[in-house]
Amino acid sequence: MSLMLLIVFSVLLLAGFVVGLVFFVLFLVKSLGGTTGGWGKLAEVYGTNNPPTGHVTKRETVQVGAVTYKRCVTLAVADEGLYVSIWRKTALIPWAEFKAVGQATLYWQKVPMLTVGEPPVATMTVPVAVFQVMRGKLPVGLAGA
Repeated sequence: MSLMLLIVFSVLLLAGFVVGLVFFVLFLVKSLGGTTGGWGKLAEVYGTNNPPTGHVTKRETVQVGAVTYKRCVTLAVADEGLYVSIWRKTALIPWAEFKAVGQATLYWQKVPMLTVGEPPVATMTVPVAVFQVMRGKLPVGLAGA
């Protein structure tokens, strides 16, 4: 009888540990890629239902906040702003919303890091080739960065 109780208790303890681990992983994923200062916030503030237009490049790697999206991003440089599509959500960031340009390192390469919004909504990196296309459309003080 006591052996049976020990087995039941062990199984319940193991099940509780597994459920707790699943909730911890979900919490971690949501906090890293969720709604605070990352893609979720950009999609919330600048979300659009319009498909990307203009100079479109697919399968790009960008970093939004602390999360890197590797080869799954569509970027489009259009007259109205920069379209960013990740996971079937699209954001259109107007050119006037880019407030600063810095530099970051992504996969051992120097890439432009853009600050979006005032106060900042998020930071994001873009590939150098896309930034070259964007350069002429950025606000005057940022174009030479």
